[in-house]
Amino acid sequence: MTYRKRFLPALAGAVLTAILAQAACADTAAPALVVCADPANLPYSNDRQEGFENKIAQLLADDMHVELRYFWFAQHKSFFRRTLLDGQCDVVISVPEGLSIVATTKPYFTSSYVAVTRANDSRHFASFDDPWLRDARIGLQLVGKEGATTPPAVALSQRGINQHITAFEMWGAPDNPSPQGKIVDAVADGSIDVALVWGPFAGYFAKPHGAALRIEPIISDPQASGLQLVFPMAMGVRKADTALRDRLQVAIERHASEIAAILHDYGIPTVAMPAPPAASASLPVSPQPIIH
Repeated sequence: MTYRKRFLPALAGAVLTAILAQAACADTAAPALVVCADPANLPYSNDRQEGFENKIAQLLADDMHVELRYFWFAQHKSFFRRTLLDGQCDVVISVPEGLSIVATTKPYFTSSYVAVTRANDSRHFASFDDPWLRDARIGLQLVGKEGATTPPAVALSQRGINQHITAFEMWGAPDNPSPQGKIVDAVADGSIDVALVWGPFAGYFAKPHGAALRIEPIISDPQASGLQLVFPMAMGVRKADTALRDRLQVAIERHASEIAAILHDYGIPTVAMPAPPAASASLPVSPQPIIH
């Protein structure tokens, strides 16, 4: 009896410990949507969850009845390889449709490069062949160190327009979390005449300037039919995660109006996708500065 009196409480304690451990494991394994995101890349995302990707991700997680979590990583430092493809997270909220290294949903918005000018400037952007561009002070974004460049930079280079160009850094130091807006501010304060910028950056950072700035979409370049300036944006998951992609697609369609409202609130300019050209040239461009 003495043995049993000693053994049974110990056994009960062990069982209780096992039950608590199992419960803890079940809790940590609770369903979650882990989003790969940049901690300082507005209007897309930041670690205070102030970007449009953050709002859309929360909307989808709520629809799927899962917890929303993030794996934060700067998008200009081998982003896909060290986040999604490394298994650290489940989905990237904004990728060009059909990006070869991932499986993508259908596009949930389409945007383009745009020309940002002052509203009181009589010069409107119609094409890269506008005569005024040769003397204008033009702002272009620097994408990265991998040799990629933006479609507007390619179009200007093909025309020999390389004077009066100011380059703006896309990525800043930790104490400069939104360098993407400086190119838009430079138009507003008169430092440059026109900024040729990826639409979501232009729309978001132009909002504080109100009616002082004008944004005009750049849909195509007649001299280079293979130069893509309009990009349908989708969500990307690992190629094997087709079940997650399909769940995301259902949620996207169910909340299409809310997603459109979020994009509008952030000033994201959207356009219709033009018909594809009969033949497409291979050009060294980057649609937006996250594909590395």
